[in-house]
Amino acid sequence: MSTYSSILAAVVALTVLLSGVQSVRQCSCKEQENCIKDVKALGQGCVDQCWSITEELTKNSKQLRKCFQGKKGEIDESVQCFQKEMKGCAPNAKGPTIPAQSMDGIMAAAENQIRATIKRTLDSGIAGDMKKVIAVTEKFSNCAKKCLIEKTSDGVCMKKYSCQPLLPNEASAKQIFKKCSRFDFKKQAGPLCQCALNAGVKDLSTYCPVLMLMAPQK
Repeated sequence: MSTYSSILAAVVALTVLLSGVQSVRQCSCKEQENCIKDVKALGQGCVDQCWSITEELTKNSKQLRKCFQGKKGEIDESVQCFQKEMKGCAPNAKGPTIPAQSMDGIMAAAENQIRATIKRTLDSGIAGDMKKVIAVTEKFSNCAKKCLIEKTSDGVCMKKYSCQPLLPNEASAKQIFKKCSRFDFKKQAGPLCQCALNAGVKDLSTYCPVLMLMAPQK
């Protein structure tokens, strides 16, 4: 379930390619900051729109939502870190002309990270019967991705700011994700899992106790 943070961080971090545009002005750092705030708001809307999917796991989807709302500060830190590390902005509004940008590389890196997390969970041998949880997580992730693409199909930064940040390719985005991750698995996975279990995600019943044992003892 920690994939929620990864997906949201990927969703709020970037903008997309404006169809038909061959070159664009590189956004200033202030424009980039404002644009990412806009994308973040759109991303939150996509989470709201897709959250009903989690009702396939529990009738208490609102309670489940609260488990992740407590991670907002960490998500914001991850987004700020990503924005800084991608070094995509110009010092001012007179930035250079760059090729039209696409977030395909970032989305691919985010999806690969999610798949790797799922694989590690399955390979660990402690996951129990997690097939339903994983299937719903993937369904939610795909819904959020599709929603964001639809909402930004006209190019968020281009439409409002007439510019785009210089975006990292998939390999670079992967490294930035690793550097900017604020999710401490050993410390946070157990409590997060238990919160989801308490919210009615019963499929986690054999998984959470093991994760709780992994947490540092006070």
